[in-house]
Amino acid sequence: MRFGRGNDRSSDGVAVSGQGNQINTGRVGRDMRNTYVAGGGSDDPRVVAAQGRLAELRAELDAHSSDVHSIDNCREAVSRIDEELRSAAPDRRRIRETLDLLSLSIGSVASVVTSAEILKTALDAFIN
Repeated sequence: MRFGRGNDRSSDGVAVSGQGNQINTGRVGRDMRNTYVAGGGSDDPRVVAAQGRLAELRAELDAHSSDVHSIDNCREAVSRIDEELRSAAPDRRRIRETLDLLSLSIGSVASVVTSAEILKTALDAFIN
């Protein structure tokens, strides 16, 4: 039996992890945290603002997907941030780390970088 977050990408068997229990009888990969959302979203206006900026960034990424340094990494980072913002207790450390990854993955596409900076400003208001 394996206890913990299950972050290694190749563990086998049963995993009990995260904010709740998740049991897997086969191969386990990626982050095994369970995310719980109560009440359909946060009432915190900083989170709502960040979610709006995240939607704008997602649209910019779609519009410039061929120009972005690593579109797959960008989309994964956006999904991680979205997951954190929708969770009952967003992990601020994880948001910061994901923002760093996102910045590296974007490259130098001006409009996408601008949207990412606007998102970072909105998230900084929430994180700090």
